[in-house]
Amino acid sequence: MWHFCMWMVYLLPLFCGLSYCCGSKEYFINGKCCLRCSPGTHVYKHCTQYNSTWCLPCARKSFIAYPSSLPECLPCNVCHPGLGLRTVRECTPTSDTVCGPLDQHYCTETHKKGCRFAQRHTICRPGQFIKRNGTTLTNTECGECPDRTFSENYFSAFCKPHTDCQSLRLQEITAGTNTSDSECGPRNYPRSRVAGLVPALLVVLLLTVILRKIMKRKRDRRREQQQNEERKMKNMEPENDNMETSGWRTIGDDQTSPTLMSKQSTTLRQDNEASKKGTFIRVLSPKNNNKFLP
Repeated sequence: MWHFCMWMVYLLPLFCGLSYCCGSKEYFINGKCCLRCSPGTHVYKHCTQYNSTWCLPCARKSFIAYPSSLPECLPCNVCHPGLGLRTVRECTPTSDTVCGPLDQHYCTETHKKGCRFAQRHTICRPGQFIKRNGTTLTNTECGECPDRTFSENYFSAFCKPHTDCQSLRLQEITAGTNTSDSECGPRNYPRSRVAGLVPALLVVLLLTVILRKIMKRKRDRRREQQQNEERKMKNMEPENDNMETSGWRTIGDDQTSPTLMSKQSTTLRQDNEASKKGTFIRVLSPKNNNKFLP
């Protein structure tokens, strides 16, 4: 025990020589404890037996944030846009530059109170929507548009439903995708159906033309028959008038006596009625009471 205490007495000056005897605001140099320079300054000359430590302020774009024995100040950090950074707080003699992520960027590597490296937020493309907005510390989260919806722009906040052509009584020309809407247009029959209707329409048109010609011929025949009947009636009326005035009618060499006028007049009336029906005219004579004239 006594030998251990003797060794400690000899080693104590050695430990003090290694700065273990200097205070927290001092540093050991040249066998002496010198005061550290305050934040924002650096050591210009170390202390001597007669003088204290000589300190100078940090130059521009340099700093020291704590009491130190450094002979020079530390250079200020630079926020490079190529690293996705921007300056949040400028450098001072007592504090370093504080960097942060650029707009639409998020920090992937932090350093003390600032950011050392940042990446761009994920861009939600057409066919996607923003599920969660990005921040300075988190990335943007995108989601895929569900069925029957679409988004046609970047950074879409939501997906829009496809246009329902049937509800608008229109025909769907182009089906919608996750990046485009449905395209609607007037209803059109399929080409195969139209091709089948064309021959049928031609047949109907041809039959219509034939029927019209047949009907026209029938009307012309009826009109011609009526005109012929009217001519016959007009030709017979003068003969009846001559028979009533003269009382005689000669047919060839035959003569009709006045006593037969009553019978002949009656027969003529019947013949006139029969002529309207398309029959022959019968005229009585003394020689042949059953002689017919067309």
